[in-house]
Formats: sequence, structure tokens, C-alpha cells
Amino acid sequence: MPEPIVIENLSKYYNKFLAVDSLSLSVTENSNVGLLGPNGAGKSTTLKIMCGLIRASSGTVYIDGISVSEKPVQALSRIGAIIETPEFYTYLTPEETLSYLGRLRGMNGDELRQRIAEVIRLVRLEEWSAVRIEKFSRGMKQRLALAQTLLHDPPVLILDEPALGLDPRGVVEFRELIEEVGREKTVFFASHQLVEVAQICEEVAIIDRGHLLAYDKITQLEEKYQSLESAYLQLTGEVL
Repeated sequence: MPEPIVIENLSKYYNKFLAVDSLSLSVTENSNVGLLGPNGAGKSTTLKIMCGLIRASSGTVYIDGISVSEKPVQALSRIGAIIETPEFYTYLTPEETLSYLGRLRGMNGDELRQRIAEVIRLVRLEEWSAVRIEKFSRGMKQRLALAQTLLHDPPVLILDEPALGLDPRGVVEFRELIEEVGREKTVFFASHQLVEVAQICEEVAIIDRGHLLAYDKITQLEEKYQSLESAYLQLTGEVL
């Protein structure tokens, strides 16, 4: 079986600015991997390329052995993603939103209705399933965003700062949800919040200026640098 995520020599230029620099890494099945780096390190650009939202200048991303650039529909059917701040039609309810998104994915009938009920239960929105999204807090919208990533039961989740802007309780609740739903999936999780990543992920890739600085188990980095924070600071020169 091919590895669920393989990134080969990925580069991205914006005019003359190099945002991602020959990035290569692979993620094993059912791993939770954190993509760490300062603001502007290239994390979001990498994830957008992985999700087919922008094109790489060079290099390739494979999802379950399928090239995102050559066979985007097939590759992206294997992905559930939250990229940047999720937005929804606020006059719809979660049930209506998920029904719409499911039909776009070719789901329908009893299969879709059953799956909507399952993901709403997974993200703990049962009491709000028929309430218009205009009444939702940011944390509830993030839960709905996670529900839509899970709707088609993809094997790979790609999450870009999914807890950004949440209050402390919302961060804890969202972390618990990701831990729960990620047990049987491969999770690639971009953030610059070290504590959050350490509590969800077993491995981290640290990048800066689009260049991979380290990719290892958190325990190995802690052994080498005394702590994940020290590893991050020494490798990136960042001040937390």
C-alpha cells in the first residue's frame, strides 16, 4: 500500500518570492503529524497545494499514491480539509449544509442522511443540527467544519490552524474531537502552537522559509533538544 501522504521536492514561487523550498516528506498510515513553523514559514502554502487550491511551481504531492496535480478529483476524494477560517451559508442549518455538501460529492438518499447524523453526533452538534448557522459561535462553526471534512469518511485529514481564534475551552474541546476522529485516519496538522501540536501529534515536521528543518517523533526531538520548544527555537531562531 502506498503511504497516504508523499511530498516530493515541492517548491512554490510567488513571483520571485520562494514560499516553499524543495520540501520532501512522507507520512505513514494512521499517523498524526504536526507541521510546525513561524508565521510565513510556508505551512498554509504547502497545505493549499496538497488540497489542489494552488499549483506548485515544481514537485509533486501524492495522496494514497495518486498525484494531486495529475488526478485531482481522485486524489482529493481521499482528503477532508479545513483550510483557513471556514465559512458557511449562515441561513442554512448544519443538516442542510451537510446535505448540500454531500450531494456535491455524489452522496444521496439514506446513505447521506445516515452519514450526516453520524458526523453531527461525532462533533457534538446534535442539539444544534436544525438551528441556523447565523446563531453559531466560532467554536460551533469549527465543529461543523470538522463534520464536513468527515462527511465522505476520507482516510486523510489536512487541518490548517483549526483551533485558531477559539477560547481556551473551545481549544480543548476541538483538540479532543481531533484526537477522537483521528484515531483511524492520517492527520496532517499545521500550526505554530507547540502545546496544541504536542498534545495531538506523535511526530512533527518543522519548517521555516519553506525549507524542512526537522521531521521526527516528538520524543526524539525532546531527547535531542531537551524539549519540543527548545527544538523549535534552536531550529527556527524564533522567539516565543
